[in-house]
Amino acid sequence: MVLGDFTYATAGIIALLLIAYFTRRSTRQRSGFFFISCVAAIMVVNILNEIIVSLTNDPGKVDEGALMTSVCLSMLFFCAFYFGIVFYFFEILGVRKLSTSLKIVLAGFASIELIGLAITPSTGFFFSIEEGLVVLTPFFLVYFSIVMICFNASMIYLIVKYGHNIRRYQRYSLVASCVALVFAFVGQAVLTRYQPGCMISALALIFLFSSIEDPSEYYYQYNMCFNEHAFKQIAERNFRHYNLEGICFAGIVDFTMMSLYLQRDMIERIENRLVEGLVKGFGKKNVFYLDNGVFAIAFSSLEAVCKPLSTPHDDHEHVEGPRIGDDPVERIYEKICDICAGVGSMLPLEPYVSMLRKEDIETGEDCITAAELFRTHNPGSDVGKRIFELKKEDFRLHRRERAVLTAITEGLTDNHFTVCYQPIYDVSIDTYSSCEVLMRLCNPELGVLFPDEFIPVADKYGLSGQIGDRIFELVCKTLKRHNLKDLGTIFMHINISQSQCIGNRLSDSMGAICRKYEIDPRVFGIEISESSCIKDKGTILENVLSLKRKGMSFAIDNFGCVFSSADKITGFPVKYIKFDRHTIIASTIGPENKSILVHLVKMIKELGYKAVACGVETEELYRSLYSMGFDLFQGYYFAKPLYEDDYIEFLNAHQKH
Repeated sequence: MVLGDFTYATAGIIALLLIAYFTRRSTRQRSGFFFISCVAAIMVVNILNEIIVSLTNDPGKVDEGALMTSVCLSMLFFCAFYFGIVFYFFEILGVRKLSTSLKIVLAGFASIELIGLAITPSTGFFFSIEEGLVVLTPFFLVYFSIVMICFNASMIYLIVKYGHNIRRYQRYSLVASCVALVFAFVGQAVLTRYQPGCMISALALIFLFSSIEDPSEYYYQYNMCFNEHAFKQIAERNFRHYNLEGICFAGIVDFTMMSLYLQRDMIERIENRLVEGLVKGFGKKNVFYLDNGVFAIAFSSLEAVCKPLSTPHDDHEHVEGPRIGDDPVERIYEKICDICAGVGSMLPLEPYVSMLRKEDIETGEDCITAAELFRTHNPGSDVGKRIFELKKEDFRLHRRERAVLTAITEGLTDNHFTVCYQPIYDVSIDTYSSCEVLMRLCNPELGVLFPDEFIPVADKYGLSGQIGDRIFELVCKTLKRHNLKDLGTIFMHINISQSQCIGNRLSDSMGAICRKYEIDPRVFGIEISESSCIKDKGTILENVLSLKRKGMSFAIDNFGCVFSSADKITGFPVKYIKFDRHTIIASTIGPENKSILVHLVKMIKELGYKAVACGVETEELYRSLYSMGFDLFQGYYFAKPLYEDDYIEFLNAHQKH
């Protein structure tokens, strides 16, 4: 017996699909196997069909019933295969819920196909036997044309509506694959020429496998539930598009610590049992496993998933459980507690949860932000129910922090950092003998950012050292370009953050930059905040002494913003004490505050330091502070922070002749 071209072509398709399948995956997943299984089933049925034809090749002995049944069975597998392709596209496109009209169309096609194929052997509804050959009836040609039109229309509708879920080239490959498969079906059914159609089908399927994202990328192990990638796709593509009422985030207390002292296979077993319990309790399509024992559970209806865990058995016996009127979050929490108890871990699993409702979500980015905030939450030693609230204000602050962090990293790469110089007035010589260097970050999207916003973020992510080096180098370039000493500026104050103070490379990096631009280190005064001196006095003092040996001077900045006393700054070789702006303004509120400031200034001067007043904005405030004995003044009353060219112009205008 010689098998037909279709059988050989189908075998070739299976081989190529298997190669593509196992080449693209590092682990075996169930997704995609139905493609290969359907093609293999078609090949088997076709072989059986060819065997029947070969056994009844004598026209006088044709068993019409057996031949018609074989052909109808082949067509059934063909239809199942193409419907399988449609649902595979659904999965690729992320379609979670079909529209009612599309459900009716697909159900209608399936019903007509099944009924027609079932009655064909006895009625010749789709096919008939003429001289021992199977021929198509006119009704089949009309039916097939309608099916092809609806099939194309359905796929185009899906690609247009859900195409934003995939990349552009993937949309093109989907359209090309659909057209090629339909053309192949037409060639096989209408033109009754197998070989060209099979060739096109093979190319279309291989093209599909090579260009479309593998749905297994969206799943946790063994397709048990969706993973973080799938959660981000849903959130980014439009949370409301999926008609969800809310998302519950659930985590396991100290799960990260557990993974450190438990074997990996034990952790995986716990994870899998947690997933199984959550999938059973909330549905596979609703559960997303993020990482480290953190889950997201999406709800299209809170009441549907928050059913009571137990009900009374009779009028006399009552089992404790959530009541219908309870808060849904509490019911979800109790349900997850029961799931954790059923895992059977040697260590107790204590969950903590938070709910993000539909009304709390403005954009899909809120979902991702909420997930990040939830993972950074530490329930600590909270007792009772571990349920906490995610607030919109937290979303805004977190997004702003991420945006500032991006601006900092881009600023370091693209040189977006710049400096301003605010003159400081010295009453003893009646001129501007020094200035404070102020940092600015000019971002194209966020505008001009000030240090009080980006420095805390830089400290948090360990970028303060790089920013400090960049700013110090910009100041040295200014000193290299201009002879500021001849213009009256003999001293420059530069702020350094707390993380820079406790670093082990501060002295070396600043010294290296001074040598690079041939700048005398004695021109610089380093400003350290009073709070930094209190938190890590030993390490900071070591750096201060190292820089002092290079010739630099020091000032305590923001003095008065904490519970100030002289013993907190003793031991530091400082020259200037800069009083906090808020302390200065507070002195104008009442006589008590003014008296405190007067005594602080007197104490500072008796210790041999120079007192600097910051935030001087009016002449009245200046005269009041002058009477208290301040030595230097800084504020908008004298000059605003100026960029380099404006600062040089300012010095020229105020230069004494």
